[in-house]
Amino acid sequence: MREGNAVVVVGIGPGLGLAAAHRFAREGFVVVGLARTPDRVPAETRIEVHRADAADPMSLDAVLRSIERDRGPIEILIYNAYRASIGPPGSPTPDDIAADLQVNVVGAYAASQTMHSLMSPRGRGSIILTGGGLALDPRPWLDAFSLSAGKAALRNLAYSLSDAFKTSGIAVTTVTIAGRIEENTSFAPDLIAETMWHVHLAGLGAGPEVIFTGR
Repeated sequence: MREGNAVVVVGIGPGLGLAAAHRFAREGFVVVGLARTPDRVPAETRIEVHRADAADPMSLDAVLRSIERDRGPIEILIYNAYRASIGPPGSPTPDDIAADLQVNVVGAYAASQTMHSLMSPRGRGSIILTGGGLALDPRPWLDAFSLSAGKAALRNLAYSLSDAFKTSGIAVTTVTIAGRIEENTSFAPDLIAETMWHVHLAGLGAGPEVIFTGR
């Protein structure tokens, strides 16, 4: 049991975010989820859900620091937030794309930056980013090209931060999900959450990217 150590899931929802929360709660962690609309998340006695906007770096920083203060040291951050403007290339407006990137990339960077400042004095910690196979090739779903661009940038961010943060003992890894998340398939949320758990156990040995292929 790890009473007093916390896991924060940014962008918790009824799918992968909740599955990840359940997986880490089983290991005895205090689990706190952050969501823009907490009422979408089923009430759980083992999981706290706080309101937070991943598009607002200042408020994200404030809520992470409050969790660190009130719920014990944050050992693991899972960044699962995303925003997608669906439409063929050329359809979403520049403002749509900017709003998507604000959540998909800037929010991830802001949360990672905050966690680096909190984890560095302890010399350990895991930052796990939910990536997507569209980062490798956007053509299978061109109507999600803005999400593809965000996931590609997130993948680049993971590689950069992994190299920079490892000297502080902090592991940064993107779990690149090369398929559609769906219950009762090889891409079920529980299976991906299990991979996230093993990424944490591997620590710095996980490297900047783990590609989940459903096998």
